[in-house]
Amino acid sequence: MSWREPDRLLSRTWYMTPPRGPSLSPRVLGVESFFLLLRLLLHTAADACCLSRTFVPSAAANARPSRFMVMVASGNSKTSLYSLPYDLLYQIVSDLDYTDYIHLSRTNRTLYSLLQNELLAKRSIEKSVREAKEAQQAFAGKISFREAIGRIYDNKQAVASANPYAVAVLAYASTFLYQDGVLSYYCANEIRILNVHQAAHTEQVLDVRNVFRRIIPAFREDEAQNVSVQLSFLYYSAGVLAILAEIGDTNAWLILLDVTPHGPACNRGRLKFLRQLECTRRLFVRHNGSHLFYGVYSTVGLSSDPQWSVQWVDLARNNDELATEPILLDRFAGTDIGQNVCFEIFDNHLYAVTSALDSDEEQLHRESFYEWTCISPASRVRRAKIRRIFRRLHTEGPINDTWSEMSLRLDEATGRPMITECRREWLQGRTDNVRTYYTEPLMRPSELSTAMAEDDSATNTREAEQPTPRDTPLISAASSRYPLITGGAGPSNITVAEFASAACRKTPDGDVVRPDKYKHTEYADSSVPKRDFILARTKYRAYNPSAAAFVDLINDPEPSTSVGVVQDRLRLRICSRKRKQPKEVEDPQSKRQKQSETSESEEQQYVSNGVKLWPADDADQDVLDLLCPAKRASNVHGAADERTLVYSVDIDTDEPHQQAIILVGFDPRIRLPCMRSRKRKLGDLLIDTKDRPMDIDLPRLEDIIDSSKVSVEGSQHNLPRPRSVRTEDAMHLSINRGYWFDRGQSCTNNIA
Repeated sequence: MSWREPDRLLSRTWYMTPPRGPSLSPRVLGVESFFLLLRLLLHTAADACCLSRTFVPSAAANARPSRFMVMVASGNSKTSLYSLPYDLLYQIVSDLDYTDYIHLSRTNRTLYSLLQNELLAKRSIEKSVREAKEAQQAFAGKISFREAIGRIYDNKQAVASANPYAVAVLAYASTFLYQDGVLSYYCANEIRILNVHQAAHTEQVLDVRNVFRRIIPAFREDEAQNVSVQLSFLYYSAGVLAILAEIGDTNAWLILLDVTPHGPACNRGRLKFLRQLECTRRLFVRHNGSHLFYGVYSTVGLSSDPQWSVQWVDLARNNDELATEPILLDRFAGTDIGQNVCFEIFDNHLYAVTSALDSDEEQLHRESFYEWTCISPASRVRRAKIRRIFRRLHTEGPINDTWSEMSLRLDEATGRPMITECRREWLQGRTDNVRTYYTEPLMRPSELSTAMAEDDSATNTREAEQPTPRDTPLISAASSRYPLITGGAGPSNITVAEFASAACRKTPDGDVVRPDKYKHTEYADSSVPKRDFILARTKYRAYNPSAAAFVDLINDPEPSTSVGVVQDRLRLRICSRKRKQPKEVEDPQSKRQKQSETSESEEQQYVSNGVKLWPADDADQDVLDLLCPAKRASNVHGAADERTLVYSVDIDTDEPHQQAIILVGFDPRIRLPCMRSRKRKLGDLLIDTKDRPMDIDLPRLEDIIDSSKVSVEGSQHNLPRPRSVRTEDAMHLSINRGYWFDRGQSCTNNIA
């Protein structure tokens, strides 16, 4: 039924029994106006034949409270859907995600006031973003649930629309690490820690050599002999920084230090873990402050083939001795971390995923798989159990591996670990390759324990039927489409379930169908104009799942008509998408049949917002100079999360290898004192000349070995030694270079 049908339909009176619980679903609805809520009510009524505007309790309601009479008021009566009974409004609003919640609150002042309700806001958060950082703060009582929704919405919209709130120079340094909203960087023989998400004015400063003298044996002798020291940042989480110190050619130390402002609560000191490593090949470290997992890719024992081995350490026990033997990831292919293999810690468990398979096994199937495992703390298993999930068909087309990326993230809606992979593919034999992000949810540790118990039961049954492992063929004759791969003197540790993928399904013809919820193609809509940059000009690339946006830092040189050297220009390139509005269906019966045949996830459809570049072509030169200080985009390294992008770029200075660390902020709460306000007007950036920040002399930094490894200079022994850890003013206060862009309506600012 259309909204503009004749008024004769508005003379009917009918009864409706509201469905209970989550069955009253708005499906995929972008509530941006008052009338979209009317359409929501129409979709929930199975036998609806007219449009409701005013709800009043019927006479039958006294006997059966669940029934309401829907009476339609015509003429000049005032629309009052916001006068719904609270129970019905609660059922409707609790099925909205945070985006629809904000859109509905902006319909009018009355709905805005009603939707300040904490209980309604909590239900919306629990439905859509319960694992977001702001949601966790609300559950902990640090902020209100209504404020959390506003903050999440502001962050998402700023990213999706390519409209950051701020840019600033945070520091000048040799190398940096940005994780968990905290910036760790190396400057003048010191490690400095800045909490970016809290817009901190102070930094924790660690004197590197003073720390090494205290914790590393024989470091004083090496220092006296001017032995080279190289420092690498590995990982940061829960206030603990993991670094690798390589002293000379053969002495490598893994160090975990507590870098919180006040140190640990107990009298244990700041040193969390110290161990000398025999091998650092492909070294990775993951920890959460309580549990540490680190691993290398090397030969183990008498084996001639290198393989991944993982070691677990209980940081709470303060024991340098390793309590367990290393765990081997047998036949776990993939060596490029971040491209075809990734590791991450969730719920005290280490998840490992690879998209690479042994060449011999790839020839056995026309499918490609993810192989993954979950390692629990204090596990006594010598070899980890590897599981497989369907990835893609080889017939889908070739892959441009130079653009491939893979990581593990936490799904903000479900709390599940999730594989996120970027593939640039020539799909279905097309002449152009398109970039697509795919996601695949994994089981939680609790769910995995149940699945492993079932696998063990099935394995015992097979072993009883086939008592001689050596006679087991390479490919099992079991009825499963994807066999259990075995080899050597016994069964393999690889378990394959039949098409075990939650993100796609197979058709009877053998093709693969993936709902749009689990994939995001950059140019899914043919009407979207393309604006691509080659890999050499794409300095950093990422994907923001919260905003459903490709986020690229690209070098787009300024167009110039004069003859001379072309100046580089760093810009953001963002391509996002949004949900489509539900289509109008003339026949309610056919609509209900369609909804019953398809799942909710498959009904979600999206439309592209197009490609947006920031700053604009006519942006103020001061902003362009801040983003690319030296007019050349060289040695750019970046890191990003849901609300910020941090990158380093070379600068003009007499000292070699010095870089500026630039912040691009999408969170309106991250506002530093150095950020001077600038007004937006028709895309142009205006600023008063008296507010222009002044440049300062750059601090002298030591030379760097590569982008992630720096050398530690020697120090004069007659100088007084400062404290190992101290608090100082943040470097961005003295640099004083940054801008704040005043935007329009902000949900965060509207919350009292």
